[in-house]
Amino acid sequence: MLRADDFADLAMNRIANVENVVCSVDTMSRHPELFHYTKPEAFEGIVKSQTFWASHYREMLDKNEVRLMRTLLPVAVAPRFEGIVAPLSRHDRRLFKAAGGGLGVAKDFVNSLYGATLDGKASYAAIDVYMASFSTHSHDSDFEREHGLSSQWKEYAGPAGFCLVFDIAEMARMLGKEMDSRYWVRLTLDPVRYADAPIEDLFPELVHASTDTLRNFLSGVRYPEMAVPEFLAGATLLKGADYRPEREVRIVAIPGTGRLSKQAAKEYPTDFKNLPLPEVRTQLGATKRYIPIFDNLGLKLPIKRVIVGPGDRQDERAAIARLLVGDVPVFCSRCST
Repeated sequence: MLRADDFADLAMNRIANVENVVCSVDTMSRHPELFHYTKPEAFEGIVKSQTFWASHYREMLDKNEVRLMRTLLPVAVAPRFEGIVAPLSRHDRRLFKAAGGGLGVAKDFVNSLYGATLDGKASYAAIDVYMASFSTHSHDSDFEREHGLSSQWKEYAGPAGFCLVFDIAEMARMLGKEMDSRYWVRLTLDPVRYADAPIEDLFPELVHASTDTLRNFLSGVRYPEMAVPEFLAGATLLKGADYRPEREVRIVAIPGTGRLSKQAAKEYPTDFKNLPLPEVRTQLGATKRYIPIFDNLGLKLPIKRVIVGPGDRQDERAAIARLLVGDVPVFCSRCST
């Protein structure tokens, strides 16, 4: 029931030309500034290139990245699946039970979503996810917004690193230009949700859409909507509760493929705009994949200020930062090391 092989064609059509809101007004209002803690080499690279490197999700430190929804979504939708089947005939209820009941069918459904998209079991519909991460200190004190968080210095930048502070509204505008210049299946800037609350509270649209899929399937709809856009949004924004101190807002970048581009042009000839594909690169001397964001667009990153890490030779490092960023204000962190 609801296997990837049965629904891969539908999933492909849904991701080929899906609507994309880069950043909501609510997100920009709640998180006006983005903080990016980084080591000296990366700081220099970002400032000189005026780009970000979005990294492949399988190469993140968190090995559950994007995978966590496979475990948590079935638990959220299983009771709803049971409720849909309860009024049906005894014969239908027996078939449902034989298929694994609510939890079993929910697991099959979620596996079908992964299989038709991120797992690449349907090769022509396979997609990849790349990410660039920021912190937000919108709910923190003035001191933390001015000097950064000790935990973030230690974890990501080191005491000799830097923190770039960006204007989120201008970052969203630039991402819109990036979206218009290349074919992205998804390109968004959103807060991460942490798994210390039920999935139905974190991603209600995903749970409702998943429930509707089964309801429509049992009502005789041969190819029901598969909740693909809602699934991609949820799976790429969910992290374990232990990561909550990061206060993460992230760019989720899912590049289009040649196969998807051809499919979208065929399915939506009047709406789909044929654009160049984002360029997937590999770091020099390594195997880690990344995609440069804002590459060759002639845009200037919206840096509001730079915070110099609280380590040794701070004044010297601040002078180097000022040479790199020009008129952008540079401050020295007073966090404890």
